[in-house]
Amino acid sequence: MYDIVTVGEILTEILAENKNQKFSEVGGTLLGGFPSGAPAIFIDQCAKMGAKTAIIAKVGSDDFGTMNLNRLKDDGVDISGVKVTKDNVTGTAFVTYQSNGERSFIFHFATAACGELCEDDVKESFIVNSKYLHIMGCSITGSPSMCKAITKAVKIAKENNVKISFDPNIRPELLKGSVLTVFKEILDNCDLLLSGKKELEELFENVPFSLYKMLRKNKQRIIVIKDGSNCTLVYTRKKSFKISTFPTIEVDATGAGDSFDGTFLTMLSNNESLEQATLYGNASGALAVSKKGPMEGNAHRDTIEELIRNNPNIKPIIIPALR
Repeated sequence: MYDIVTVGEILTEILAENKNQKFSEVGGTLLGGFPSGAPAIFIDQCAKMGAKTAIIAKVGSDDFGTMNLNRLKDDGVDISGVKVTKDNVTGTAFVTYQSNGERSFIFHFATAACGELCEDDVKESFIVNSKYLHIMGCSITGSPSMCKAITKAVKIAKENNVKISFDPNIRPELLKGSVLTVFKEILDNCDLLLSGKKELEELFENVPFSLYKMLRKNKQRIIVIKDGSNCTLVYTRKKSFKISTFPTIEVDATGAGDSFDGTFLTMLSNNESLEQATLYGNASGALAVSKKGPMEGNAHRDTIEELIRNNPNIKPIIIPALR
């Protein structure tokens, strides 16, 4: 029995060494590769927190694939659901940071090994024998084949009463047509919505009312809004609260939300309170941004608890319910 299973991309990330460095310029220094891919970062953090985990994905039979699989396996993730192919290479993401904190990406995704993940690669037993299925929106938009694989996983989870956790993690320019239909279907069926604040504005015209309707439709639903470096807001039908983020020196913001998700969901799978799950998630996110490389800041529970002990004033604050 797994605590948490995810389906999606495994990538290798290459970073521009300097801020405002342009990939169009010859001779820029690059750092990496680093293990990456939002679902991979997420599930790695779950495993570091002690959850029993698995990932369904696809990598190439190359050094980048080996690096990713070694990291996940070493941290405790079951990688038996990852297919290794000689027909294509492991996906990559090239990332450069601007002075204002914004990032620019060049992805080799849709036509790489990760983008070839298909419905046949999704083994029903992985989904059925888990407490939670976690889906990332970036995976849905990654390739048509992967979108179909995720749709199958969600269908299996729904039919077998496996809770569905969804982080939209969207690319707004791709949120159209059949992709938008899949987003809406998962939003309608998810038990947990873990979203960035800006993403909600892309998904809903009237954010508060739309979220209120989501809560009214499913009395057990949990909505989490990650508001960057400000705070995290949590809404259910019974309670609403926010918790401030932890002080940190931001080195690399990629993966912070994935790390939050992994810690938060692991805490819930252990039947710990929403308040504790959010507090630990915020601490995990702060640690995640403190190291260069999207998975390098993932942390074990004792490291997270040390940061919490050093910031005793960060506590839940009751906020108005959604209307």
